[in-house]
Amino acid sequence: MTESDEEVVADYDVRSPASRTLLTVVGTILTVAVVAGLVLGVSILKRGTTMTTSDIELGDAASIKVDAGSSDVRIVQGDPGIVRVKARITSGLRKTDFQIGRRGDQIKIVSGCQSWLNPGCGVDTTLEVPEGYPVEIRTTSGDVTASDITEGVITIISDSGDISGSGLEVDELAAQTGSGDIEASFAKQPFAFKATSDSGDISADMADGKRTYAVTATSKSGDVSSDVKSDDDGAGFIRATTSDGDISLTMQ
Repeated sequence: MTESDEEVVADYDVRSPASRTLLTVVGTILTVAVVAGLVLGVSILKRGTTMTTSDIELGDAASIKVDAGSSDVRIVQGDPGIVRVKARITSGLRKTDFQIGRRGDQIKIVSGCQSWLNPGCGVDTTLEVPEGYPVEIRTTSGDVTASDITEGVITIISDSGDISGSGLEVDELAAQTGSGDIEASFAKQPFAFKATSDSGDISADMADGKRTYAVTATSKSGDVSSDVKSDDDGAGFIRATTSDGDISLTMQ
């Protein structure tokens, strides 16, 4: 048999196009997973936390307004005449942005991080506010909590964060969020409690006392329960409204 009579077999991938495509996709996924794991590991190793404290003199300001952006916020009672801002800043592979400034009676906090690149990154802010001042807090996605505040009016507005209050002795709490839950517990009867959520649950534990309330509690698709007796001629009022969540109003 001559060389020309011999069968020549060329290199040829006999796998189907679908199989080759599947292998390519699987390979890509595995590569991405490995890279993501390496990034996550490096970010965890480089994770660090710093603390900053800023004292802001109120001067003649009649109220306190804070635009906290995406930062989580905790409100507590502080010293007269100043707002003390304590920030806990967690960074990873990249540094978390944090800035604070004031214009007129408004305090602005700018914070941000790439959570997909820096797992666990972010800013937790504690606001120490003087007794009796009206306080207004706004966030985009941050959660807001208020603890043991006495006197004054607290207004909290968030695009998507949760809002909660405990041990409150304020005159009024007004809470509004897009998709978060609202929870409030009062140690003393307020004049008013107003809560609005597009899709979250609303719950309030009202302090017992002589004051009665005109109560409005409505949910388009959730359950509503209340053991706070409504009095249209009451000295205070409660308004709780949500589209998809449940509402629960109780008396201590």
